[in-house]
Amino acid sequence: MVAAERKTDLTTSRNRRVHTARNFWAGLLFGAGMFSVIEQSIFHFFLQWHHFYEGNGPQAILTGEGIYQVIGWGLTVLSLWVAVDLARRKAFWPARFSGSALIGGGVLLLFDSLVFRLLLGLHTIRATGELIFYESLWLGTAAFLFLLGWSVLRNASKDAA
Repeated sequence: MVAAERKTDLTTSRNRRVHTARNFWAGLLFGAGMFSVIEQSIFHFFLQWHHFYEGNGPQAILTGEGIYQVIGWGLTVLSLWVAVDLARRKAFWPARFSGSALIGGGVLLLFDSLVFRLLLGLHTIRATGELIFYESLWLGTAAFLFLLGWSVLRNASKDAA
């Protein structure tokens, strides 16, 4: 019995090394997808601070929200499909998945701020109040998530060595 458990542990460890990149990308997509859904639920729907696209009337706003929601859920489902496949192969690495999910959330928030708001001007984070405060808080949260995820990934890599 002990030999069988040890063989499984060695197989899992080897499979994790073989599928390291897939664990990373599955987590990254999961983080980006889930943070987009969470961000949209909180800031778009509940607080109604902004919408994905603020222009050309309510129909354009609703269409933009729908597209953003579909992309977020699509990324989440795709990542979970990859994670289930990794688990089936005994190669799922929870620490690596979690760390890269945090990085994915940080990348999403950074991309949202720099590309969607500042470069393309699709929306502002909040129409009232001090804009620099909210943007700084948004970018600070993105940096925090990225650094926390990077730390988790480093610890996961040390544990595997």
